[in-house]
Formats: sequence, structure tokens, C-alpha cells
Amino acid sequence: MVKDKSSGSAVRSVKASKPTKTPSNKRKDDGPPSAAPPAKRARNEKQSMDERGQKKLSTKDKRAVIREKKLLHKKNWNVIQDSVHLWEELRPKETPDAERRKLVSNILKKIKGKLLELSNHHTASRVIQFCVKYGSDLERRAVMDEVRANVVELSKSKYGHFLVRKLINTAKKDEVAGLVRLFRGQVAQLLRQPYGADVITDLYDVASSVDRNALCSEFYGKEFVLFDGLTGEAGRLYNLKQLMSTVPPAKQRAIIQHMTKSLAPIMEKALLHPPIVHRLVKEYLECATGLTVEESVETLSQTGEAVLRMVHTHEGAAAACMVLAYGTPRDRKRIVRAMKGHVGAMARDEWGHTVLCMALACVDDTALTSKILVPELKEVLPEGIQQATFVRVLQQLLSPNCRRHFPPAIYEVLHPQQRIVRGSSGKAVTDVDAEENEEVDFSAGGKDADDGDDLFTKKGGKEHAKRKRATVKKLEAVQVHQAPTDVGNGSGDEDAIKVDGMATERVLGASKKDAQVRRRELLGSGPKSLSAKLTEVVAAEASTLLRSPHGCELVVEVARGGETGLLFELEPEGVLAVHAAIVRDVARSLEDFASVASTEDSDLAGKGPSSEYEHVLLSYHSSRALRRLLLLAAEEHSAAAAASLAAELWAKALKGHCEQWVNTHAEKVLAALLHCGVQPVVAAVKRELKPLVKQPLEEWAGRFLMHRGKEGVDG
Repeated sequence: MVKDKSSGSAVRSVKASKPTKTPSNKRKDDGPPSAAPPAKRARNEKQSMDERGQKKLSTKDKRAVIREKKLLHKKNWNVIQDSVHLWEELRPKETPDAERRKLVSNILKKIKGKLLELSNHHTASRVIQFCVKYGSDLERRAVMDEVRANVVELSKSKYGHFLVRKLINTAKKDEVAGLVRLFRGQVAQLLRQPYGADVITDLYDVASSVDRNALCSEFYGKEFVLFDGLTGEAGRLYNLKQLMSTVPPAKQRAIIQHMTKSLAPIMEKALLHPPIVHRLVKEYLECATGLTVEESVETLSQTGEAVLRMVHTHEGAAAACMVLAYGTPRDRKRIVRAMKGHVGAMARDEWGHTVLCMALACVDDTALTSKILVPELKEVLPEGIQQATFVRVLQQLLSPNCRRHFPPAIYEVLHPQQRIVRGSSGKAVTDVDAEENEEVDFSAGGKDADDGDDLFTKKGGKEHAKRKRATVKKLEAVQVHQAPTDVGNGSGDEDAIKVDGMATERVLGASKKDAQVRRRELLGSGPKSLSAKLTEVVAAEASTLLRSPHGCELVVEVARGGETGLLFELEPEGVLAVHAAIVRDVARSLEDFASVASTEDSDLAGKGPSSEYEHVLLSYHSSRALRRLLLLAAEEHSAAAAASLAAELWAKALKGHCEQWVNTHAEKVLAALLHCGVQPVVAAVKRELKPLVKQPLEEWAGRFLMHRGKEGVDG
């Protein structure tokens, strides 16, 4: 069949001539819509249906469904929500007291009987804490009664321990003893856990001294937990030394064993922030054997920055100083590295500065300390010299071990007791030749019990113990006439006695670098050194520092060039600049101070006289500092710098002006010039003072120098 080609072309022409339908050509009355829109609506209807053929829920319905599910699956959820609703009304500060008490009462009624479960919930625990804080004594007591039986378990909870802390901090003074009894026998266990350690910290803070002693006594032995000690003395034990001095050697070893077992996990976990741990670690390091101390120091040094959490308390700073004093060079480096970024805060802290002083005094690696400690000291030096604790850090470099600059308590912390360890490696005599996985017997007693040279005896090792006791007897025989080695002399291992080819004793933490060399390397020389920065700042602030109780001592040490004149040797120009600043201040006339004081505002003048507007020769602290500085010119090790100042002070400030200073507080300075040791100055002062003083000069000057022995160079 043949197709008609002409008809096909006509059809194509008709389709081509038919206009294309566009949205703009569509009219509103074109009839019913096409089939596409209904199909689209059908898809929308399908999308609005869920898998079960139901319509999609609204937001309100969804919340209702979620609430029903939580009511079914979450215990006490409804109670928590109702309590939170009331808590939101309780929280604002502007809530009246009467309404607050009513809300607290309503919340406690809702949660009564469920406190223990709700305390472990994040939000509910906060609600209960608010109720404890703002509730009455009766309501607070009701909360305590409900959780009393489970207070130890609650102290280990992530959220529950906050409730226990709130109960402790809001307890009255007469209720604290009852709280301490609740934790009896659980202190060591809680201090091993972070949340429990925070609870014990709050309990220790509010406890009395007797209760604190009872808490610490749990580490001395189980009898202090079960029977309050052998004679009921747990609350009367002020420290471990007191207990150790009253018990036989066998009991002393048992106490140290128990403390080792209790404190070792705490130190290994670096939970060192509670103050009770500071006290226990300090007592442990003071009373434990040398080998035990060596191992404990290594454990503490490995915690790094955790040791610095102890430095803000007296006991903690003493423990940290012992870690540095008894540690190996590697242990000390770890502690110094941990101080990076904290040097300024430690230098300003009441007790933290002692740890910084100890680090500067015993760390032999001066390259490390110059890299970490010295730059931060230089950074805060302009502000730090106004604070007494910071000045003590500088005094440790200028005049170390001077009792004049360090109070007795701080001086004792900086000089811990010397410890001797038998054996060159710490394992020659007192350590046990056992592997870590071998079973160890902690029991002591029996007819053939060890006499105390070993803390631990390996089971089945009686022959080993006998050989060891025989060796110890040899050592004791040799040590009868042996004097202890000084710490820091660098001869601990070299001078050790040997028995059977084995070193007998060594000084724990002995330093091998000379103290003078260490000071020289830390102070340094040159424009970027600590000595240059120190002299620059002191010269700029000499007038203010001379009139302050702690600053005047710093000026004296810098002006005399430090102990043995080391600072004057390293930075002579800087020390001479300090001399010039002192001379300028002394040369000022009384009229200058009178004019300055007259221009002072009336409100400031009403506060009383200020040393800032007193002449340096009349001020209490500055006049005595100048007297001491001039007397130091006669000392052999300070003659160079101090003598230079004495000559300059007389020539540029006091020569020809003695008449106006006689019969004033400045007489003590003139008397010191008579004994400064610089003969030309002494002769010139005598010539000028002789017509001004009616009695013999030596007798007159003796009145102002009668305390010279107490004000010596070393105090």
C-alpha cells in the first residue's frame, strides 16, 4: 500500500501552524484543569500519610505522644517536670521570701520519698540543692535524713555529689561532727574518686581541728577506723610525727605500710587538689623511709602539673618543696616544665612562692630554668617588686638562705630534713628483689618476723630475708661513726661507704652544681639578663621601695651587690644606677616634701601622714635600711658596692648638711657613716659631727648601733 505523501505533509503543516500553548495564553474560563493537578494533589495526600495510613501529627500532638512515652519509660519523669515548673518560679532573685518558702515546701512534698533517685538526675539534683539552700532547718534536716543511709554512694555520683556538698556547706557548726561520722572509714576510698574527693574537700574545710585529725587518722591504720585508735586518741593526733614518736618500731612500719597502700592510688591518679591530701602527703614524705620517699617523689613528679595544685596551702607547698628537694634531676625537670605559664601567679601566692624559691635553689639545669622561669619573672618584675612574696623570690637569688628575708615557717619549708638512702641505685639494701606480678605478704609478726629493715617480704623468701638482715647489720656497724653527708655538696655517691662492693648510703636529691655557679647563671649578665632588668626596675622605683617594709630590703640587697657581691660583679653599671637613685632621694631638701604635702587633697590628708611624703632619712623603713646598707660597707664580702655608696652618699648628699639632721631620726644614718669602714668618709664625718654633738662620738653613735648584731648580713 502506497502512502499519500501529500496528505502527510498537510498534517505536518497544520501542526506547525497551530500556536503553542503558554501560561500567558491561558484564560480563567478555559474549562476544567488538566489531569496533572489532581495527580499532584494525590501525591501530596500520599506524602501526608504515614506508613500506617494515618495523617501526620501536629506539633502539639507530637509533644503529647512524647510525654506519654516518657511517662511509661522514664521513672519519676512527671515528678521532675512538676518540680522544675515550681523551680522556675523559685529561681528569680526578686521572688518574695514568703513565696519562696511556700514553693520550697511544695517541691519537697512532691519529691518526698524519691530524693535518692532524683539526686542522680541532672536537673532534679539542682532543684533539690535550691531547696536545701532556701529551705528551713527542719526541711534541710528532712532531706538529710532521707539520704543519710546512702550518703557515701551519693558522694560518688556525678550529679548526686553536688547535693552532698550543699548539705555539708549549709550545715550548722554543731552538725558537722555528725557529718564526719557518716564518712568514717570511707575517706581513703572517696579520695580515690574525683567526685568523692570534692566532697571530702568541703567536709575538711568546715570540720574542726579534732574532726580533721580524725579524718586523717584513717590513713594511719584500721584500728583508728574501728576503735578510734588504740587509746581513743584519733582526734588528738595533730600530725603523724606525734604518733610515730609514741609507738614502737614495728608499729611504725605498719603505719607506713598502711599509708603507702592508701596514698599510692591517690598519687597515681593525680587527685592532689584536696587540702587533706596535702597534709597527708607532707606527713608521709616526712616520716617514710628513704626508699619509699624516693619512689613517692617519682610518682608525684610524673603527674606534672597536678603537683602545682598543692602549692596554695602550707602543707601542700611543703610537700611540693620536698618533691623538688628529694627528686632526681629528671623529677625536677618535670616540675619546672609544669610551671610554665604559672610563674607569675606562684610568685604572688602566699605559699606558692616557696616552691618557686626551691626550684631556683636546687635545679641544676639552669638552661631549663632560664628558659621557663626567668622570662616570666622578668615580665612581671615591675609590678611584682611591690609585693612581699615576689620580693622573697628575688631574695633567694640575691641572698639565699638568709633568715632575715624569710619568716620561720617559710624558712622551714625551704629546708626540709636531709634523707639518706642505702644503696647507690635505691635497690641495693632496702628494696625487694621481686617482680611486679609476684605475690607479696604484707603481714608482720610471728617468731621469725623481720626486724624492720624491709617493708615487704616476699613469701617463701626467708633465706633471702636472713641474708638481707645480715647485710644490714654490717652496714649499721660501719655507720656508727659515719657523719651524714650535707645536701647539695655534690658528693653523695662519691663519698658513700661500701660494704661487700655495695654503696651503703647516699643523700637523697643531692645537687652536684655549686650554689654560687647556679646563681651566676640564673642572674646572667648583659642587657637582656635578669640582673640588668632587676637593677633597672629598682633604680626607677628606689624612692618608693625604700619607704616600704619589704621593698627596702630589696634595695639594700641590690645596692650592696647581693651576697658575695655577685650582682655587682655581673651588672656594675646597674648597681651604680641604684646608688645614684638613692643619693638623689637623700639629697632632696625638706622644703620639697613640705611643698608636695601641702598640695595634697584634703580628703587624702585626713587619712594621716604618709611615708610617701616623708624624707628618706626620716621615714621609719628607709632610715633603717640606709643604716644597714652603710654598715655593710665594713663587711668583707660587701665592701666594694656598699663602700662606693657610702662615699657617694656623703660627698653628694650629706656633706655640709649634718646640722639639720642632728636630733632627728636621721641620726642613725650619720652614726652608721662613722662605722662604714671607709676611712676618708669616717674622718670627714667625725670632723663635721664633733662640734654638733656634746658627748663623745663613739658613745653617741653606740645608741643607734646597739642592735647591730641582730641586723647583720645574715640576720
